[in-house]
Amino acid sequence: MSRVKSKYAVPRHGRNARRRTRARAKRYLVVCGGQATEPEYFEHYSSSMDSGVIRVISKTMAPSQLANYAVKCKRDDERNNDSADCYAAVFVVVDVDDYHDHRQAQRICKDNGIRLVVSNPCFEVWLIDHVRRCPISYTDTAAVERYAGELGVVAGKRNKYINFEAIDGHTRDAVRNAKDHNSQEDKAVARNQLEPNRESDYAPWTDMPGVIETLG
Repeated sequence: MSRVKSKYAVPRHGRNARRRTRARAKRYLVVCGGQATEPEYFEHYSSSMDSGVIRVISKTMAPSQLANYAVKCKRDDERNNDSADCYAAVFVVVDVDDYHDHRQAQRICKDNGIRLVVSNPCFEVWLIDHVRRCPISYTDTAAVERYAGELGVVAGKRNKYINFEAIDGHTRDAVRNAKDHNSQEDKAVARNQLEPNRESDYAPWTDMPGVIETLG
Protein backbone atom coordinates (compact mmCIF):
# COMPACT_ATOMS: atom_id res chain seq x y z
CA MET A 1 0.00 0.00 0.00
CA SER A 2 1.46 3.32 -1.05
CA ARG A 3 1.98 6.02 1.54
CA VAL A 4 -0.16 9.14 1.13
CA LYS A 5 1.68 12.38 1.71
CA SER A 6 -0.02 14.62 4.21
CA LYS A 7 -0.32 18.28 3.35
CA TYR A 8 0.77 18.92 6.93
CA ALA A 9 3.97 16.92 6.58
CA VAL A 10 7.11 18.67 7.75
CA PRO A 11 9.58 19.11 4.85
CA ARG A 12 12.79 17.15 5.05
CA HIS A 13 15.96 18.94 6.02
CA GLY A 14 19.23 17.99 4.50
CA ARG A 15 21.84 18.76 1.92
CA ASN A 16 19.32 19.22 -0.87
CA ALA A 17 16.64 21.00 1.11
CA ARG A 18 15.84 24.52 -0.04
CA ARG A 19 16.03 27.20 2.58
CA ARG A 20 14.94 30.75 2.27
CA THR A 21 17.42 33.21 3.65
CA ARG A 22 17.08 36.92 3.85
CA ALA A 23 19.98 38.77 2.29
CA ARG A 24 21.74 40.89 4.88
CA ALA A 25 22.01 44.57 4.13
CA LYS A 26 25.61 45.64 3.73
CA ARG A 27 26.86 48.09 6.30
CA TYR A 28 29.29 50.91 5.55
CA LEU A 29 31.07 53.39 7.78
CA VAL A 30 31.93 56.95 6.79
CA VAL A 31 34.12 58.99 9.13
CA CYS A 32 34.29 62.57 7.92
CA GLY A 33 35.88 65.82 9.00
CA GLY A 34 33.12 68.08 7.71
CA GLN A 35 30.41 69.10 10.15
CA ALA A 36 27.66 69.89 7.64
CA THR A 37 28.05 69.14 3.94
CA GLU A 38 29.70 65.71 4.03
CA PRO A 39 27.53 64.07 6.72
CA GLU A 40 24.42 65.57 5.13
CA TYR A 41 25.36 64.07 1.76
CA PHE A 42 26.09 60.57 3.02
CA GLU A 43 23.02 60.42 5.25
CA HIS A 44 20.88 61.39 2.28
CA TYR A 45 22.62 58.86 0.05
CA SER A 46 22.10 56.14 2.66
CA SER A 47 18.35 56.82 2.69
CA SER A 48 18.22 56.11 -1.05
CA MET A 49 20.10 52.80 -0.97
CA ASP A 50 18.12 49.64 -1.71
CA SER A 51 20.33 47.10 0.02
CA GLY A 52 22.74 48.89 2.30
CA VAL A 53 23.08 51.39 5.10
CA ILE A 54 25.75 53.97 5.86
CA ARG A 55 26.72 54.91 9.38
CA VAL A 56 28.08 58.47 9.35
CA ILE A 57 30.35 59.85 12.06
CA SER A 58 31.54 63.45 11.93
CA LYS A 59 34.56 64.62 13.92
CA THR A 60 36.56 67.85 13.97
CA MET A 61 39.97 66.26 13.56
CA ALA A 62 42.98 66.30 11.27
CA PRO A 63 42.95 63.62 8.54
CA SER A 64 45.47 61.40 10.35
CA GLN A 65 43.38 61.63 13.53
CA LEU A 66 40.24 60.73 11.59
CA ALA A 67 42.07 57.74 10.13
CA ASN A 68 43.10 56.51 13.56
CA TYR A 69 39.55 56.98 14.82
CA ALA A 70 38.22 54.98 11.87
CA VAL A 71 40.68 52.18 12.66
CA LYS A 72 39.30 52.02 16.20
CA CYS A 73 35.71 51.92 14.93
CA LYS A 74 36.56 49.18 12.46
CA ARG A 75 38.28 47.04 15.09
CA ASP A 76 35.40 47.51 17.53
CA ASP A 77 32.96 46.44 14.83
CA GLU A 78 35.00 43.34 13.97
CA ARG A 79 35.22 42.39 17.64
CA ASN A 80 31.48 42.75 18.26
CA ASN A 81 30.06 41.21 15.07
CA ASP A 82 30.34 38.09 12.95
CA SER A 83 32.42 38.52 9.82
CA ALA A 84 29.27 38.53 7.67
CA ASP A 85 27.87 41.48 9.63
CA CYS A 86 30.99 43.65 9.75
CA TYR A 87 31.34 46.83 7.73
CA ALA A 88 31.64 46.04 4.03
CA ALA A 89 33.85 49.10 3.64
CA VAL A 90 35.13 51.97 5.77
CA PHE A 91 35.80 55.42 4.33
CA VAL A 92 37.62 58.41 5.79
CA VAL A 93 36.32 61.50 3.97
CA VAL A 94 38.48 64.63 4.11
CA ASP A 95 39.14 67.96 2.43
CA VAL A 96 42.59 69.48 1.98
CA ASP A 97 41.88 73.13 2.74
CA ASP A 98 42.89 73.11 6.42
CA TYR A 99 45.40 70.28 6.92
CA HIS A 100 48.56 68.84 5.40
CA ASP A 101 48.86 65.37 6.96
CA HIS A 102 47.03 63.50 4.22
CA ARG A 103 50.01 61.29 3.41
CA GLN A 104 50.08 60.04 6.99
CA ALA A 105 46.31 59.50 6.89
CA GLN A 106 46.62 57.52 3.67
CA ARG A 107 49.30 55.28 5.17
CA ILE A 108 47.14 54.56 8.23
CA CYS A 109 44.12 53.79 6.06
CA LYS A 110 46.07 51.55 3.68
CA ASP A 111 47.58 49.55 6.54
CA ASN A 112 44.12 48.88 8.00
CA GLY A 113 41.96 48.16 4.98
CA ILE A 114 40.31 51.59 5.01
CA ARG A 115 39.88 53.98 2.09
CA LEU A 116 40.91 57.61 2.30
CA VAL A 117 38.54 59.78 0.26
CA VAL A 118 40.03 63.15 -0.61
CA SER A 119 38.22 66.13 -2.11
CA ASN A 120 40.50 68.95 -3.17
CA PRO A 121 40.13 71.69 -2.18
CA CYS A 122 36.73 70.81 -0.65
CA PHE A 123 33.73 68.50 -0.93
CA GLU A 124 31.83 71.05 -3.01
CA VAL A 125 33.90 69.93 -6.01
CA TRP A 126 31.84 66.73 -5.99
CA LEU A 127 28.57 68.65 -5.69
CA ILE A 128 29.48 70.86 -8.64
CA ASP A 129 30.22 67.76 -10.70
CA HIS A 130 26.54 66.79 -10.45
CA VAL A 131 25.54 69.65 -12.74
CA ARG A 132 28.76 70.30 -14.69
CA ARG A 133 32.42 69.46 -14.59
CA CYS A 134 34.22 71.48 -11.95
CA PRO A 135 36.46 73.91 -13.90
CA ILE A 136 40.15 73.04 -13.65
CA SER A 137 40.94 76.64 -12.72
CA TYR A 138 39.00 76.33 -9.45
CA THR A 139 41.75 75.25 -7.07
CA ASP A 140 41.01 77.15 -3.85
CA THR A 141 38.19 76.69 -1.38
CA ALA A 142 36.70 80.17 -1.65
CA ALA A 143 36.34 79.94 -5.42
CA VAL A 144 34.82 76.45 -5.35
CA GLU A 145 32.35 77.30 -2.59
CA ARG A 146 31.33 80.49 -4.36
CA TYR A 147 30.77 78.64 -7.63
CA ALA A 148 28.75 75.94 -5.88
CA GLY A 149 26.49 78.68 -4.53
CA GLU A 150 26.10 80.25 -7.95
CA LEU A 151 25.08 76.89 -9.43
CA GLY A 152 22.55 76.35 -6.64
CA VAL A 153 23.91 73.00 -5.45
CA VAL A 154 24.31 74.47 -1.96
CA ALA A 155 22.11 76.89 -0.05
CA GLY A 156 21.31 78.14 3.43
CA LYS A 157 23.53 79.99 5.85
CA ARG A 158 27.00 80.40 4.34
CA ASN A 159 25.96 77.90 1.64
CA LYS A 160 26.76 75.00 3.95
CA TYR A 161 23.67 72.95 3.18
CA ILE A 162 23.09 70.84 0.10
CA ASN A 163 20.25 71.58 -2.29
CA PHE A 164 19.31 67.99 -3.07
CA GLU A 165 16.71 69.07 -5.62
CA ALA A 166 19.62 70.24 -7.76
CA ILE A 167 21.72 67.07 -7.54
CA ASP A 168 19.32 64.15 -7.08
CA GLY A 169 19.30 61.90 -10.12
CA HIS A 170 22.63 63.20 -11.40
CA THR A 171 25.07 60.86 -9.66
CA ARG A 172 26.18 59.26 -12.93
CA ASP A 173 26.84 62.70 -14.36
CA ALA A 174 28.90 63.54 -11.29
CA VAL A 175 31.00 60.39 -11.65
CA ARG A 176 31.66 61.12 -15.31
CA ASN A 177 32.53 64.78 -14.70
CA ALA A 178 34.78 63.96 -11.75
CA LYS A 179 36.70 61.33 -13.70
CA ASP A 180 37.10 63.87 -16.49
CA HIS A 181 38.75 66.60 -14.43
CA ASN A 182 40.66 64.06 -12.33
CA SER A 183 42.32 62.77 -15.51
CA GLN A 184 43.72 66.16 -16.51
CA GLU A 185 47.53 66.40 -16.70
CA ASP A 186 49.42 64.47 -13.98
CA LYS A 187 46.97 65.02 -11.14
CA ALA A 188 46.60 61.33 -10.34
CA VAL A 189 50.32 61.10 -9.59
CA ALA A 190 50.15 64.09 -7.24
CA ARG A 191 47.04 62.66 -5.57
CA ASN A 192 48.81 59.39 -4.82
CA GLN A 193 51.93 61.13 -3.52
CA LEU A 194 50.05 63.64 -1.32
CA GLU A 195 53.03 65.95 -0.90
CA PRO A 196 52.44 68.36 2.02
CA ASN A 197 51.82 71.94 0.87
CA ARG A 198 51.58 70.77 -2.76
CA GLU A 199 47.83 70.22 -2.76
CA SER A 200 47.27 72.60 -5.66
CA ASP A 201 49.09 70.12 -7.91
CA TYR A 202 45.99 67.93 -8.03
CA ALA A 203 43.14 70.41 -7.64
CA PRO A 204 40.30 70.20 -8.38
CA TRP A 205 39.96 66.56 -7.42
CA THR A 206 37.57 64.16 -5.73
CA ASP A 207 37.82 60.46 -4.89
CA MET A 208 34.04 60.17 -4.71
CA PRO A 209 33.57 58.19 -7.97
CA GLY A 210 35.25 55.20 -6.33
CA VAL A 211 32.99 55.52 -3.29
CA ILE A 212 29.85 55.55 -5.43
CA GLU A 213 31.03 52.51 -7.37
CA THR A 214 31.53 50.64 -4.09
CA LEU A 215 28.20 51.66 -2.57
CA GLY A 216 26.31 50.93 -5.77
